[in-house]
Amino acid sequence: MKTLIVDDDNIMRRILKRTAMGLGHEVTGCADAEHALESLQNEQYSLIILDWMLPGMDGIELCRMIRQMPRGDLPFIIMVTAKDKYEDLIKVLDAGADDYIAKPVDVKFLKTRITVAERMTRKLHSLSG
Repeated sequence: MKTLIVDDDNIMRRILKRTAMGLGHEVTGCADAEHALESLQNEQYSLIILDWMLPGMDGIELCRMIRQMPRGDLPFIIMVTAKDKYEDLIKVLDAGADDYIAKPVDVKFLKTRITVAERMTRKLHSLSG
């Protein structure tokens, strides 16, 4: 599964990348929304894991932009953030994310959420084609 990871924290990006790669994903990592948008112009991703707090454009705005792109409704988007209030969850889901993981990220929980994303993506593809 092609996966895009967007996080400005190098350590967190490596953890996310290593976890997805350990599950057999082909992973591209970006440190900001601008580079992520460039990558999205050239590649089609089934899974996008992005941080809310990014330099420049934040993850909420990036998520909205992805959903407005052609075929932007297809990727499963997981938002990762230190924000964990109920109102924050509503913002994340209203922006178009499919799932939400609060920091600090537990790798075992992350693997489970990625596995759910894989299952949902397979179901979507089987229904559409």
